[in-house]
Amino acid sequence: MQFVHKVKPVQCRYASLLLNNLFLKMLLKLSLSAGLLLSVAVSSFAQSEQHSSNMASAPGKISIDGNLNDWGDSLRYYNPEKKLNYTLANDQQNLYLAIRFNDRMEQERIMRAGLTWSVNPKGKKKDTYSLTFPVAEQNGGQMSALLKPDNSDTAPEQRERMDRDEMRKASLTQLRNMKVTGFKDIDYDIITTTNSYGFKAALNFDDDGNLTYEAAIPLKFFDADDIKKNEWAFNIKVNGISRPSGSNGDGRESRGMGAGGGRMGGGMGRGGMGGGTGMAGGRGGMGRGGMRGGNPSGDFDRSVLTKSEDFWEKFYLSKAH
Repeated sequence: MQFVHKVKPVQCRYASLLLNNLFLKMLLKLSLSAGLLLSVAVSSFAQSEQHSSNMASAPGKISIDGNLNDWGDSLRYYNPEKKLNYTLANDQQNLYLAIRFNDRMEQERIMRAGLTWSVNPKGKKKDTYSLTFPVAEQNGGQMSALLKPDNSDTAPEQRERMDRDEMRKASLTQLRNMKVTGFKDIDYDIITTTNSYGFKAALNFDDDGNLTYEAAIPLKFFDADDIKKNEWAFNIKVNGISRPSGSNGDGRESRGMGAGGGRMGGGMGRGGMGGGTGMAGGRGGMGRGGMRGGNPSGDFDRSVLTKSEDFWEKFYLSKAH
């Protein structure tokens, strides 16, 4: 006689629950392991991305004259918020900045109130060292006569004799003052483009009417133990034009407008767009745009000229040199 063992339905359900429980535990362990691996991978990628954000290395000999051809086919970096292309670079001797503006408001603000390039070797978003160029002469004569807006009382024949754009280009030859702050070994706040310290800055206009800017700061003036160990913070600021006291709102500027002030020094030398030669880093060159996204037409609300705009970026210095 054969005995047939019958499995009760309750026992089947219990066995099924046990198997499901074991399966879920296995899936949980696999998920935790996969999550841990993914977390490690993401962390490693983030660290590699952080440490890969080094400045550009040298394309060769750079002349600080406002001509961006030295930087190659395109500027290396792009700030999407300000819609601005620029290049930051370094070699063993200097930091370099190259930037281009096609927005007429930004062009006018820079020519009247200057562009301030601030540097913090400790990576903090706090101004420590800065270079501002151009800076109006203390008597207000550097740019006031050449950059007045078109006024209705200007004689038509006078406007016809001198095109505004040509007047702007001609005015560049008068830009020779810069302001440096935070550098302990600099005797004066205001120096010229022919200074003996090695600070260089220049403006120019390219064939398309874009304002181009170049600057160089010697690394030896930064108080940093190991300049290539830490991430550095950089701020690029287009200064707003100060309103004259008692202004009637007609757009006319005050004397000494811009980022003036401070003591004069560095030798007056010859005027001009600035200049100098050095070894620089990186790709770079022909970026377009501006902090307002570009406005080459010249039609704008002049009240915007009083507002400053800036942005911060962080980089490790190039170790290629």
